[in-house]
Amino acid sequence: MQEITAEELEKTCSAIAANVKPWESGSFQYVKKIEDAGRNHGRVDMMNGSRYSCTVAVKKMPNRWVEKGPKEFAKKHPSECECPWRSIAILQELTNKGFDPTCRLMDVFRDDHYTYAVSELASGGDLFSWCLNHPVPTPDREAEMLPLVAQTFSAVEWLHTLGIAHRDLSLENILLTGCGESPQLVKLIDFGMAHLGRWCPAATTLGPGKPSYQAPELHLKREYDGFLADTFSLGVVVYAMALGNYPWQSTKPGRSRVFDWVSCHGILPFLQRREIAGCFSEAFIDMMAALLHTQPAQRYGLLQLGSNKEDQINIEQVLYSSQLISKRRWLQFCRTPGQWRRGISSNSVSTMATETESDAEEHGTGRPVSAFDTVELTGLAC
Repeated sequence: MQEITAEELEKTCSAIAANVKPWESGSFQYVKKIEDAGRNHGRVDMMNGSRYSCTVAVKKMPNRWVEKGPKEFAKKHPSECECPWRSIAILQELTNKGFDPTCRLMDVFRDDHYTYAVSELASGGDLFSWCLNHPVPTPDREAEMLPLVAQTFSAVEWLHTLGIAHRDLSLENILLTGCGESPQLVKLIDFGMAHLGRWCPAATTLGPGKPSYQAPELHLKREYDGFLADTFSLGVVVYAMALGNYPWQSTKPGRSRVFDWVSCHGILPFLQRREIAGCFSEAFIDMMAALLHTQPAQRYGLLQLGSNKEDQINIEQVLYSSQLISKRRWLQFCRTPGQWRRGISSNSVSTMATETESDAEEHGTGRPVSAFDTVELTGLAC
């Protein structure tokens, strides 16, 4: 599959900005608020539109932020790593390429005060809500996670094949189709921080993504592999789905004593702690360790890129693909439910707090992103 080119993306972005439609409030009926869109100074609402045969999601953003188009936005916000026009254009290009695991862009509107991006609605909520609705422990947690995790990995692999690094993968940016559907389908959203190309420029002070999900190499202030950074974020997603909490508050040096310990001693000893190893299979722990390796050269990637196969492992060796041709032991384990051996009492899902802003922790605003840093690292000598 051919990658999306910079020329294609720029052309699409300009065309969307030039063809924004006038917003007619009477054509839309408000249903409920879905979430705040903090970085875009707006919100996302569920609405019924007379021109559509289905309920839609509407992201409402102030014009003073969005500006008239991508050029005006870049001129006013030269250092901003999130661009609403990039998000809209990438969504349109993904639709053009036949990329199914996302919510299709339907229209863009504007009135005197706001710009409205209308997209398909994933009525099953996000993976954060899934964690809240599927509290741990359960006897078949790994099997319960497998369909959604495998779909997520496959979707990100496809995204990388198209040449896009998402750079803001999180529980909140992975949506699910309706609860009545079996199986529920994964939808990736929010491409405002995405980068076209594998190699990304040095991150700014805050950098793209949320503190718990940021790969540690983003803090080195140099060019980094965006695909492998996405892999690290997926490791945090898998960990949070499994344990109902985040592994650490931040990967920035000095911000989390847990991650500082991991940086010194390695990820595998951290994951082999009694309260984790007693609940999950060895294959599952090995997979998480491969995703969360602090050194990108030793981390699993989703694409087999380049000639060094030791550094890049195909997704089929990490999880199963849609053709079920995995060689990983985790799949074999998950086909047999009832493997949960002992519950985890210290990491209740009720302590999870959503990460709404990538810079919330940096400025000390918003709710804490994790209660895990308050848990004693039993059996680990610092």
